[in-house]
Amino acid sequence: MNRIFFTIFLTCFAFWPCWGNDRAPLNTLIPALETYINKAMSEEGVPGACVVIVKDGKIVYLKGFGVKVLGGNDPVDGHTPFAVASGTKNFTNTLVARLVDQGKIQWNDLVIKYLPDFALSDPKITQSFTIEDLLSHRSGLPDFSADTLVQMGWSADEIKAALKHIPIEGEFRKTYDYQNVIVGLVGFIIENVTGKPLAQVYQEEIFDPIGLKETRLGQKEPLTLWQKIKNLFGYGVPQPTYHDTYNMKTRNLPNGNPCIFTFPASSGIISTGYDIGQWLIFQLNNAHINGKALVSEENINRMRTPHVDVPLKGGRQFPTSRVTKVNYGLGWFLHDYAGTSVLNHMGGMTGTRSLIFIIPEEKLGFAILLNFGGLRVTLFPEAIRNKFLDLYLKVKDEQDWAKILREAIANHYEKFKQNRQREMLQNLAPPRDLEDYAGSYENPLYGKIIFNIENNALILHYRDRSPVKLSHWNGNTFYFNGSDLSSGLAGTDLGEITFSHQHGKSNRLMISLLDEGQDRLFNRVE
Repeated sequence: MNRIFFTIFLTCFAFWPCWGNDRAPLNTLIPALETYINKAMSEEGVPGACVVIVKDGKIVYLKGFGVKVLGGNDPVDGHTPFAVASGTKNFTNTLVARLVDQGKIQWNDLVIKYLPDFALSDPKITQSFTIEDLLSHRSGLPDFSADTLVQMGWSADEIKAALKHIPIEGEFRKTYDYQNVIVGLVGFIIENVTGKPLAQVYQEEIFDPIGLKETRLGQKEPLTLWQKIKNLFGYGVPQPTYHDTYNMKTRNLPNGNPCIFTFPASSGIISTGYDIGQWLIFQLNNAHINGKALVSEENINRMRTPHVDVPLKGGRQFPTSRVTKVNYGLGWFLHDYAGTSVLNHMGGMTGTRSLIFIIPEEKLGFAILLNFGGLRVTLFPEAIRNKFLDLYLKVKDEQDWAKILREAIANHYEKFKQNRQREMLQNLAPPRDLEDYAGSYENPLYGKIIFNIENNALILHYRDRSPVKLSHWNGNTFYFNGSDLSSGLAGTDLGEITFSHQHGKSNRLMISLLDEGQDRLFNRVE
């Protein structure tokens, strides 16, 4: 089978019966779905994507769309690698379930048993925090806590140590707030209990038993001598490609986004459409391979049991016209869609997006992988999921989901720009002398940031990031593009810095992209 353009339509697929009057035969909806994907990709500037559909234990559809690199000619196919980002959490929870079955850990084991230096801002919560709490997004921390540290290129050890500076704002074990870093900590525990490197554990316990030969954990896999030789001649291990938007135009990110792999247990898997199809089959078969259970029925059910209610916010990731209830289990969002129960997980960091879902009762699974995006850049995977389910479930009120979600993001940024412009015009003012702003400022969480004057411009210096030239906005407010400071931030991320003054000189500031922690101000230090 040609690996450059890989599309599977089994001979029997064209003759599949309709599963009841409320389901469309898959072969009848594929043309409309493909037309929709191609049109939406063109409108949104998505360079490449791969879609896989599984049914009754087989891959019945696998196809690449677009190209691997913007402006290139190499097409995406079913074996093109993608960074699945938070789709990794589905794998990680399955791995933890397997280790529980082996008696190596327990769901209710305390985190401090394995990570004595683990500390949150509330000592009582720290002392009662379990492995299951790590994985179920009910920590009480604000949404995406410490993600700014990840995006700024901090190491995993540094970030783990900084968690105690972030206040608990929700109710422990009752409030849902999505986390990346907290989930990622389970990687340290897995290494602790197995005594092996994390990538090796995933390989031995998950990838090899299932036969996922095109899947790995981490940006690079350990290379054999033969692979190193192949690399010299351009035949080495293929790497994903990454794109986002800058000034409303798609751009290639040739150096990728290393921040994706800071916490590999949370976001670090690289895979292909073909292997993700095998993964969906495995999940739909209740974690059985060749008649043998890789994970017990008890723990598969535990992963698919609601652990916390997920609020429906704005209807972007879960359209309120279709979805009435969302919960989070362990590695799955559990929700309805037009009356049908769906298990779903999405992923996204700067440069990449992914989404998988299964309908266990119908032995149906679907995945889409992109070499484009970030959750603040595109909701294209959600649009394609919605379109597929509308077609499959024969939902009558047809919606152009790609347009709806694209406009939702665009309207958000347009409203932000208008409000920003309005505020400037109401209080239009020139900057002070740049010498007033220059100097060092410090924050308990983020550490020190320095502003120098170079060529009559204010330059931001932070850790080992590249220096960034600031543009003046209004009065004591300057701005910069987040991606100019760190590859972990997207081209759509705008950073605003507002200085305040005392005794004629700036004494503190606030940075919009660095606003976590108990004290969100940077104070001048001499």
